[in-house]
Amino acid sequence: MTKYTPLRVENELQSKIHAFHDEAKAAKEAYYTARKAVLDDDRLSPSAQQEDLAALTDKVAEQLKGILEQQRRYIDGLKTAIEKELRGNQPTDANSVLLRRDAADRVRKLDDEREALAVLRDAVANDDDTLAHAVGVKARNTGWLEVAQAWQAAHPETAGLAEALAYVEDATSGAAFNIGNSMAYSQPTE
Repeated sequence: MTKYTPLRVENELQSKIHAFHDEAKAAKEAYYTARKAVLDDDRLSPSAQQEDLAALTDKVAEQLKGILEQQRRYIDGLKTAIEKELRGNQPTDANSVLLRRDAADRVRKLDDEREALAVLRDAVANDDDTLAHAVGVKARNTGWLEVAQAWQAAHPETAGLAEALAYVEDATSGAAFNIGNSMAYSQPTE
């Protein structure tokens, strides 16, 4: 049974991103409250107010940078965890390592989707999971949709994981994600 399903990943990712954005919003609101207190303090000279405001601006910039870094680490960690589950338990004996290395080397040389599909079909027919996995990973990374679908069809237990990983990659690399981050982590305006 897989730990990650597409629905679980979608819900968890959106929830976590909203939580990071809410944390950034709270930092900005705290900045505005502190800024108002500095500006309303009649005991401070104009130069002291400017120094305090500069310190507040630096503080909120560091907070926003830290929250953005936490979000980045979370997304990278989620991708790594799904990729690790997608690969499954791989033996670490010398022969298995050499087989994976040879398969990866052979697959690196593939530059045509039709050729990759032929190699994948041969690997599946010969029960060569190491080569099939290497072709499937290359197909997913290069956008060879037909090959990726053939790999998933041959290894149906990986279909949900591949879909979950594709969702994370799409949801964290598009224009909407970038715009949302720009808004959430931008410096507060005066």
